[in-house]
Amino acid sequence: MKLPFKHTLSERNFIFLLMGRFFKRSSLILFSLELIWLTMELTNNSPLYLSFMVMAETLPFIILGIYGGVKADKWNKKRLMINCDFLIAILIGAIPIMYFSGVLNYVLLICIAILISVLNCFAEPSFRALLPELVTNIKLQRSNALLDSIQRGASILIPASVGIVVKFTYQIHILTLAFILISISIIFHLLINYHTHFDTNQSEQGTIGEIKSTLSFLTSNRSILFIVFVQGISILINTGLWRVGLPIYLDSNLGKDISTFGIITGILGAAAFSTSISLGTLKSFNPIIVFNIGITLWGSGLLIMGLSPTIFVIYLAAIIIGIGQASEGLARIVIIQKHAPSNMLGKMFSISSSINYTSDTLSLMVIGSVLPLLSTTSIFLVGGGVIVLIGLMGINSLRNNEPIKNTLER
Repeated sequence: MKLPFKHTLSERNFIFLLMGRFFKRSSLILFSLELIWLTMELTNNSPLYLSFMVMAETLPFIILGIYGGVKADKWNKKRLMINCDFLIAILIGAIPIMYFSGVLNYVLLICIAILISVLNCFAEPSFRALLPELVTNIKLQRSNALLDSIQRGASILIPASVGIVVKFTYQIHILTLAFILISISIIFHLLINYHTHFDTNQSEQGTIGEIKSTLSFLTSNRSILFIVFVQGISILINTGLWRVGLPIYLDSNLGKDISTFGIITGILGAAAFSTSISLGTLKSFNPIIVFNIGITLWGSGLLIMGLSPTIFVIYLAAIIIGIGQASEGLARIVIIQKHAPSNMLGKMFSISSSINYTSDTLSLMVIGSVLPLLSTTSIFLVGGGVIVLIGLMGINSLRNNEPIKNTLER
């Protein structure tokens, strides 16, 4: 029996990148979870201070994301990624030490959160831009599918480990575990055999010049420009609905608590995980079509939640949304990696991330003012309908483009 990912998993460099990504992703999930509860402990459950802490994880990407992409394209990607992760590990490891020493306070914690986000502004585009230099174009689809699947798998499994840690030791040691996991990630990334592809012409440009040339390329490439902004619009609509509107509706209208929301989130994650694996096994792959189908499914899930918001329908919608998000996410990454010049990959992913983080932040700001004016179901209907319309428009307008297909290894 032929294994779909056999040839992809035979690449040693990819295995090291994959395992390193799993442990780093797991570490950052634990860090973000504990950051919320630690902030609440230090500020006596202050919503205002918690909001500032959440913003500390997103604002650096909005401000410095593109600059980080410039440096990722100009410097050694492996070295930049490892150096940033090493500093992140030190910062995470320092929190439990300061906590038990009695010197940790809110100001120190938010400074650490900001520094970690700044370092990730450089590490994340380095990671995404590194993959196409480690595997051939023919393996990009399956490589990205595996990376996406293992990250989504971590999002499902790792939060469950929190309860185990708390059961046997102090809650602050969630961060000790996060420190251990990111240290393991660094070891795997150190094992990658990588020789930088350095473009001397590109290196002579200044930061502003590189950003301008990347934006010029983006505006002239219809497909990439479309997917970057469509995902940003979808996140702008989805984040507030999912993180604020849905919990309020579950509590107010269905009498459900956080455990039900956790089940819904887990169902979405499982559907996304399965979809990423399945897409990676396809023998032909048109990412433009898959992206727009994914966007349409994403919007359809939100739409049916507004049409019939019973708990069964919400579970079904979570599956549809998970399939849609995984489809558009994988297709977006493949399109950028295959069609953006290698000396612009870091900047392209940084621009995409900056737009997404901006959408996240704006969505959470807007939803608070919209919910008092409209019912939750009405917002789901309108938001889902807009995303579906965008997806259908994309399918119609881009279907005549030259097909973008990956011929997978036999």
